Amino acid sequence: MIEITDLSHDAKGIGKLNNKIVFVDKAIPKDIVEINIIKEKKNYIEAKINKIVRASDLRIKSKCPYFDKCGGCDLLNLSYENQLKFKYNKICNIVNKYLNKKIKVNNIISSSNNFNYRNKVTFQVKEKLGFYSKNSYDIVEINECIISNDKINNAIYYLKMLDLNSINKIICRTNGNDLMVIIETNNDKLNVDCIKNIASSIYLKINDKYKLIYGDEYITENIKGFKYLVSPDSFFQINLDICEKLYNKVKEYVGNNKNVLDLYCGTGSISIFVSDKNKVLGIEINKNAIKDAIKNKEINNINNIDFICGDSGEKIYNINFKPDVVIVDPPRAGLDNFTIKNILKLKPKKIIYVSCDPMTLTRDLNILNDNYDILEITPFDMFPNTYHVECVTLLNLKENI
Repeated sequence: MIEITDLSHDAKGIGKLNNKIVFVDKAIPKDIVEINIIKEKKNYIEAKINKIVRASDLRIKSKCPYFDKCGGCDLLNLSYENQLKFKYNKICNIVNKYLNKKIKVNNIISSSNNFNYRNKVTFQVKEKLGFYSKNSYDIVEINECIISNDKINNAIYYLKMLDLNSINKIICRTNGNDLMVIIETNNDKLNVDCIKNIASSIYLKINDKYKLIYGDEYITENIKGFKYLVSPDSFFQINLDICEKLYNKVKEYVGNNKNVLDLYCGTGSISIFVSDKNKVLGIEINKNAIKDAIKNKEINNINNIDFICGDSGEKIYNINFKPDVVIVDPPRAGLDNFTIKNILKLKPKKIIYVSCDPMTLTRDLNILNDNYDILEITPFDMFPNTYHVECVTLLNLKENI
């Protein structure tokens, strides 16, 4: 029996047993629990709850019937207010621990909806449809996901009518009105008649290639008057409310009348959002994303953006473009040293770093810190009920650099 005293960065309860740290899945501070040990290492133990002896006064009843088994959400047993406190403290702790100076961390920007916010969901399929169990490839069958858009939840009943034996995954994307269904399968003759009444687009994904077999090629998202075409493999933020708030913060940092370099630009969503009174160059390695970015530029009648397809680090090595501001929104792995080196050669007055992983963010900030002052970090709750946090960081070029 142990007492939980804190939460780890991935939202596991922390306790102690025989002078070892114990990480307990879905336990929260002030719980007293009996545990089952899953894994024991030299310095720590991983465990799950066998019995809650005394429940914490912070604990709430999860609204999701699959919470104890499903690996999708981590914090449904905490109120949203306490989730935000955990995430804010998490960012502060990581920043204070891994950066060599005190950095201003602004209050976390909350989501207007902490349920039904996800506009993209990947269902795992193996004779049944659902999500992976925590730390397992076992599938927890579901009938509803309370953090997913209603349009997706209403489709689950019909998706289960498909021949699930020949399907690996089903990805659903929606703008709230239209629904795109992407089916990962090896069966190019798959019968999809049962979902044609609920889908605006149906794609088969066979050997990593997409084949449109029904409906429209795209769905369209709208953010503050801008239209964005979303294709099957487009990267697009999954929480539209927080996406707009985050883009507003990036635009605030960019300012006006600047040359802006947008690295890892994807389908051009940030490039387009900050293009008012700014000349923008976007670089992205995904060919399909660049095609979508060019189309997005055209449908929004924007002429002051150019897009280049290629590796960001390599392309900026000899571009004929002098940026005042560089925006980076890299994948979870963060920036590689080659890209950082070439950004530093450009000497932009500002760097705006959008990150979905605070650990790789602080790693990269430590390198950039020699040439740039880290002015502030703003966390955004892009993923309510999970431990994930999105951050936007503003850096200014130091004097005499």
